[in-house]
Amino acid sequence: DGNATTAPAITDPSPVKPRPPAGKKYYQGKVLTNIILNDVGSDKQTYHLEIGVDEEVVYECGDTIGIIPKNRLDVVDRILELSAVPGSEELSTSKVTAPLRELLTFNLNICYLVGNTIKKYAAITGHAIPDVRMDLVDLLRIYPVAGADQFREVIKILLPISPRLYTVASSPSRHGNNEVHITVARDRFLSQDEQRYGLCSEFLGDQPVGSRLTFYVHREKNFKMPEATKDMIMIGPGTGIAPFRSFLAERDATGATGRNWLFFGERHFLTDFLYQTEIQAFVETGVLTNINLAFSRDQKNKVYVQDRMLANAAGLFEWMEGGAHVYISGTKAPMGKDVEASLLRIIAQEGHLSEEEAVVYLETMEKENRYQKDVY
Repeated sequence: DGNATTAPAITDPSPVKPRPPAGKKYYQGKVLTNIILNDVGSDKQTYHLEIGVDEEVVYECGDTIGIIPKNRLDVVDRILELSAVPGSEELSTSKVTAPLRELLTFNLNICYLVGNTIKKYAAITGHAIPDVRMDLVDLLRIYPVAGADQFREVIKILLPISPRLYTVASSPSRHGNNEVHITVARDRFLSQDEQRYGLCSEFLGDQPVGSRLTFYVHREKNFKMPEATKDMIMIGPGTGIAPFRSFLAERDATGATGRNWLFFGERHFLTDFLYQTEIQAFVETGVLTNINLAFSRDQKNKVYVQDRMLANAAGLFEWMEGGAHVYISGTKAPMGKDVEASLLRIIAQEGHLSEEEAVVYLETMEKENRYQKDVY
């Protein structure tokens, strides 16, 4: 469901690939599928990526994978132009010595610099710079360096690119151990009045089929499926659906007997129902016992997953009393907080408990690993 993205193939200028840091098990993956899950007319871009690996990838449902993005080559070229330092010149950071072009492409964070880095840049260049976050390319354009030596100093204050974590959307039992799937929303924000995109979400969205990615598996101890006989309540609007696609596929493939209840929300039913055909198939085959959908912009008053939860308060509490595990996945604020507040309201209302007692009830569920969150 969706449209394949036809991104231009980007050739790397540097034959030298940086060595991944030691310690973690790194996998070399290849993009097998990259499609947009939203339909034409949506104001969102959510990608479904399937990454194939030649060896067995060891992961469980609920785990995340860490991907180290590359910086955009056109941005690196512009920085080199503004820096007056040749891209072939070897420079050292605290961790890596490499040609400047390679450092700027693979190693250094040049997007949306933190305030502290900007303060250091101001000290090096002598410019008075307001307390803002901006990209290195804008800094160099608006507050230029006074020659190559100053830029060499700037290189030393840049932080390394940090890996971005994505919750796995596939199931080892259903999709095999030679691939992992992820769900990625293209992160948009305005910077210097220009439309900018989150580094990794843009990088992943633009990956053509056949391109290579390096990733590692991050084991999530506190976001795990329950035993096969236990019931699950899954609340995952937007890209929060990712782990629940994984959970449901795993339960289907392994014949788990526990009941499953999904709450999913997005903006519009017609354009933003992520994984619609798969979810409908889970309903038809009975893998999904209950499903409640909230498409916030399809009616005059906005409706969210927490409104659907409150409308099903009695049923939800009955499942919780019967030992169901509750999962929340998606954005921490406001969604994660609003959903937790609704859960507490349901527990107090249906269990005839005070606010304090409802908090203790949820804390007890958390201690028993029956209440788990994957919020970001």
